[in-house]
Amino acid sequence: IVNIDSRVSVSAYKSTGSWSGTGFIADSKNGYLVTNCHVVGRASIGTYFITFHNGQQSEAKVVYYDAYADVAILKIDPTDFPKDIETIEFAKEEPKLGEEVFIVGNTEGHGFSFHEGILSNLYEISGEMPQGSYVINMNIAGGASGSPVINSDYKAIGVVYGGSKTYALALRNYYVQHILRALQAGKTTQNRNHIGVITELYSLDRAIKHRNFPKAEIENYINEMPDAKNRVIVVSSVTPSSTAKSVIRAGDILWEVNGLQIGADLTILDRAMNEATDKITLTIYRNGEKLQREVKVYDLEKNKVTKMFDFAGGVFFEADDYYASRSGTPIRGVCLATVQNGSSFSDITETFSEDDKNFYRIMVSSLHGTKISSLDELILVANEAIKRKHINFEYKNYLSYYSKFGGSLNTSHENLTQDITFDSTDAKPRIFKFDPSVYEWKVEVLEQ
Repeated sequence: IVNIDSRVSVSAYKSTGSWSGTGFIADSKNGYLVTNCHVVGRASIGTYFITFHNGQQSEAKVVYYDAYADVAILKIDPTDFPKDIETIEFAKEEPKLGEEVFIVGNTEGHGFSFHEGILSNLYEISGEMPQGSYVINMNIAGGASGSPVINSDYKAIGVVYGGSKTYALALRNYYVQHILRALQAGKTTQNRNHIGVITELYSLDRAIKHRNFPKAEIENYINEMPDAKNRVIVVSSVTPSSTAKSVIRAGDILWEVNGLQIGADLTILDRAMNEATDKITLTIYRNGEKLQREVKVYDLEKNKVTKMFDFAGGVFFEADDYYASRSGTPIRGVCLATVQNGSSFSDITETFSEDDKNFYRIMVSSLHGTKISSLDELILVANEAIKRKHINFEYKNYLSYYSKFGGSLNTSHENLTQDITFDSTDAKPRIFKFDPSVYEWKVEVLEQ
């Protein structure tokens, strides 16, 4: 088990700053550590300090973070490991309801604290993005994120990512092992597919009352899947411009994938998507009608943020699946989410504040009359715009805001415009580009 201190300096759409979490060594030969995505920062540039059980320290690089599941893999030089280090192995058997487990984590900032608990729910969907999870009766308040959940055989059954002083949420093993197997096989890219559905668990009793679900299905379902607790997976929303957008609707109950019943286990759907080469076949219930729908899968890795443009105080990027699902912007749209206070782009008024920082949900349309449809196009016209000094910025706003007159709440997705005057004190534009060969972000200053 290790403590992780993260210091994030640049992020496409998340907070910057310093925080801590937990991780564990899953492969000492290759130097791989497992932790949560939120411990290292999604679509972010940071420095990560590892503290081992004996106080020895090292730095690590992020080699992978998942687009949906809250898991990330860090890598350190294997020679930096203490000599008496031990690797945490993953359990081969599925855990049982009521099983006793424990964690060793950085709970409430007290490094390597020990907590016991009981596995109270085998099937849960939770997190910033939907992911198959366990619920455990346990205290994991503050700093235990990334801790392995250990069974009586001292094997990991999952990875903690959230909770409180009374319960823990843990990611199921499938997600971590899927990633590690690819890395250990020397693959430079992960086989991580999706269709773009955001899901949650839903009571079949409510489905009967509100969605005409057939009563005849319930008895068999309860007998076959008692640990599902009479819940099924339902679509809560569909990510804009994803392959499911024109096929699957919010409210659809996902019953089977490729003929296999899903139940309440989201990993069954995730596994089917990852193994698909082109499409999956979903059996759904829609307003009581049983239907089959074919949906093409797409590669989540191709939509990840691998380039950012720091321009006049704003960090511009192309939207990934996470940001698109949260903001409503199309995947790969050129977006602006964070702006430095007092900089040129801080004149934009449609914003919300969090932790004394301003956040936006903006998709760029044009810069002084030049249409922008990719980040590279924005980079090409940036210097000319700065030379002009006074330009017009057109964008589509996806954020609710209060009008200037009357203070009424405006929730429409509007096409807006803002006059921008570039300040001579703005830093030179910088391009951040991720280099997967060395797992580092390279910085290029755009000379004017």
